Amino acid sequence: MRQSTFRFLIAIVGLLSCLLTQANRAYAQKVNDRPELLTFYVMGDIPYAPRENEILTQQIADLPEDGAFVVHVGDIKRGFMPCSSDIYERVSGILQTSKAPLFIIPGDNEWNDCLIPSAAWNHWEKHFMRFDQNWQHKLPVFRQLVREENFAFTQEGILFLGINLVGGRVHDAEEWKLRHQQNADWTAQNIARCGDELRGIVLFGHALPKPVHDDFFNPFIEQAKAFGKPVLYIHGDGHRWIDDTPFDAKNIQRIQVDQGGIAPPLKVTITRNPERLFRVDRRLPTEPKAP
Repeated sequence: MRQSTFRFLIAIVGLLSCLLTQANRAYAQKVNDRPELLTFYVMGDIPYAPRENEILTQQIADLPEDGAFVVHVGDIKRGFMPCSSDIYERVSGILQTSKAPLFIIPGDNEWNDCLIPSAAWNHWEKHFMRFDQNWQHKLPVFRQLVREENFAFTQEGILFLGINLVGGRVHDAEEWKLRHQQNADWTAQNIARCGDELRGIVLFGHALPKPVHDDFFNPFIEQAKAFGKPVLYIHGDGHRWIDDTPFDAKNIQRIQVDQGGIAPPLKVTITRNPERLFRVDRRLPTEPKAP
């Protein structure tokens, strides 16, 4: 009787083990069959007015939970408004309500277009430097030693890069030239560091590309050509939606996000399809209205 019971138990254990193995295989297959690997959200050029403080607060609250992280590509105020510390503090407080870790890079309105850029930069450093550290997250973030606002991390075979690339006035020609060189060094170093493991690159900057940015974009274009895989440059500054390939390297897709007061944060999904690695969704119920 005992031997029969023992054999029965062995059979049950074997059956359960088989079922668990099949379930694990099915789950792994389901995960591998998912067309989407990663989702994140991008916003920029907000808030530009007191009412947009409320809009931004609501946009942050309404962000879907599928986002691994959020990026604000700069301009937290209108250009003609004073660059007072309370503005930086208020926007920082709003952005910190995000459930997902949030990264931010500088815009010209809160830095180089200010009456005293050095004072404005002190405000930015105090309230936004290493901003993602307000969250406990596991993203493997690197920072450039000579320019801490520049960040990099990889997820799902994608290299994400954030750089200090602003529009607006050239407040200091030497600073401008040095910063662009440091940006180009940062992108080159990280592409070389990650090497063949990468499936694509996403670069975040604030500036709408213009000739005044050529000393960054010219070397970056050559880096993209050598890389040969999909590259996505996402920026703000121009306030109107653009999705095109304006660079000499045709593997670089450029997206200019809508001004945040007229459209919700952009949803970007990384897919398994190398022919359409980046899928974007403006999430608009209707066409955006003019501000």
